[in-house]
Amino acid sequence: MTQQYLVGELSELISLLEPAAGEGLVESVRALRRLVECSPVAALAPLAVEATTIADVICWATLDRGDAAEFARESAAAAQLHEFAVSANLLP
Repeated sequence: MTQQYLVGELSELISLLEPAAGEGLVESVRALRRLVECSPVAALAPLAVEATTIADVICWATLDRGDAAEFARESAAAAQLHEFAVSANLLP
């Protein structure tokens, strides 16, 4: 995989997380995405860990709200993010 592909794909998958506006995570997702786009490939592993952690928090918050449709969308995005990060050797 090329370096640009890794950065671009990780950034795109992070953008799919889209937490609900009231959760306070919107800015965290945006900031993480900007950081990924400005980081060298060597720095992506800890950012991928952070992204999967944020995805987990987003999914739990949605479950707490009882929004099954939104949870299905968010969990699918989280699964894609995790699968990519493992395939790219960004997660153990």
